[in-house]
Amino acid sequence: MPRKPDRTPISCEFFTWRVFQRNGVWYADGRGGEYDLGKHSLGTRDRDEALSNLRLLDRKKAGEHRLATPQAEHAIGQNISTPQGWRLFLEHCNRPEVMGGVSQNTFKRYRAVRDKHLTYCAKHRIANWSEVTKQWTEKYGHWLARKQYADRSIYLELMLVKSVHQWLIDEKHIPESCRFKLSMRRPEGTDTYCYSQKEVRTMVEHCEANSELAWLKHVIITLACTGLRISELAALRHSDVDLESNTIQLTDERSSRRRQQMGTARRTKGRRGRALPIHPQLREILEGLETQPDGRLLHGPRGGKLKPDTVRRILIRDVLEPLKETFPTPEGEIGFEHGRLHSFRYFFVSQSFLSGASEGEIMKWVGHRDSKMVAHYRHLKNEDSQRKMQQINFLGDL
Repeated sequence: MPRKPDRTPISCEFFTWRVFQRNGVWYADGRGGEYDLGKHSLGTRDRDEALSNLRLLDRKKAGEHRLATPQAEHAIGQNISTPQGWRLFLEHCNRPEVMGGVSQNTFKRYRAVRDKHLTYCAKHRIANWSEVTKQWTEKYGHWLARKQYADRSIYLELMLVKSVHQWLIDEKHIPESCRFKLSMRRPEGTDTYCYSQKEVRTMVEHCEANSELAWLKHVIITLACTGLRISELAALRHSDVDLESNTIQLTDERSSRRRQQMGTARRTKGRRGRALPIHPQLREILEGLETQPDGRLLHGPRGGKLKPDTVRRILIRDVLEPLKETFPTPEGEIGFEHGRLHSFRYFFVSQSFLSGASEGEIMKWVGHRDSKMVAHYRHLKNEDSQRKMQQINFLGDL
């Protein structure tokens, strides 16, 4: 005879329920008391989510038996557990991009935030989204700070939590009375190092001296002369380069069915395409490249697909580490050894500014609509600042 499942009694706000698992799924049995509440599936195999669902079931049954106030009955119809709320929001975000869904990379970041947030909710007994108030959200921010998350990460995570909360209100899952304002100051500045002209030139010469790094020399020059993101460079094809018009053309191809089927559809940030003039030093590289069967413009160390993680790892191991003694970093500072692939994008913007390019031109070249983002990339080296200062005539001829 099969063993009867162990039914643990749990007292909620209005009733006591006996909770048990059957085939891994949690159930709540409310029979045998003053009110016959019936037996219900809690719809999950996760205990924390089951307990959150049980509290909602408890309040719902209280409303049916007229044990809750009208206000409480209204809240019962407009409430949702924290795991359920996240699940609905992520399902909404994961709809087709043409319908407003987010990219898969963004979706992965959202899931990482969800996991961290649900861990905190379970630890502090936050069962449903109506309990997520302004004060509680600020406490969550303090918790992230104590965990030593960067200001930018804290800002982005709290804004996402706030977005989930607002979406649940708009979708009538929690009452309008739960809406709150959260004042946040967007973090300024960055820890990303910006290379100097001398550092970039030395890296190119270092790669020239090693035949195994010839491919990396092409990558460095292309990044430095275009400001492309490494993901954009990895997807760049010979067909994107028009030497006759001296232009590199980037287009977002996520809506191309054929490109999607072939697995070659390019995705640009913000879905914005752009045209980029070819610098003479880059043109020398492009004119010497042979068209490969896969159509890609640049390739990795063994002639295969250019993979951003591989490029990053080899840049650190074979270029930055050997040269860090040449460009020593003062103690406690961010210096050459902390540079990365994205640092070439900063370098491109800085050199463009120093050479007299307008803000509008640079915004067009790097694919930003917000001038603040371009200013975020702008770094003036001390030697550049010194040279600019010497060229200024403040007092005229004395």
